Amino acid sequence: MLDGHVEIALQGEAVTLVPSLGAAMTLNRTHQSFGSLLAKLESYDLQACIDVVHFGLGRTDAQRNQTAEEVFATGMVEMVPDLIKFAIRLANGGKAPKIDEVDPSAGPFAA
Repeated sequence: MLDGHVEIALQGEAVTLVPSLGAAMTLNRTHQSFGSLLAKLESYDLQACIDVVHFGLGRTDAQRNQTAEEVFATGMVEMVPDLIKFAIRLANGGKAPKIDEVDPSAGPFAA
């Protein structure tokens, strides 16, 4: 899988959310910011989940109802962690964020 892509299960089928500038701009505009989108995903907002899946799959307006039905039938509880991961990657230019390793010797009691 390419960097930034996130695989989810949608009605039992594996599909891949692909980061794109279009998806990032649309989701950011629709939900006012990535921070707001993440808060909505964390609170299991159905519309936010549908939007992330829809635009992450690059679907057309004609497929909007199909996406909504599939997200509802799949359920949000299992899906939301991956949708959050995808939204973070969109906010980071379509890439997984770099996570620095923490040096345990640099803790608060290090000499």
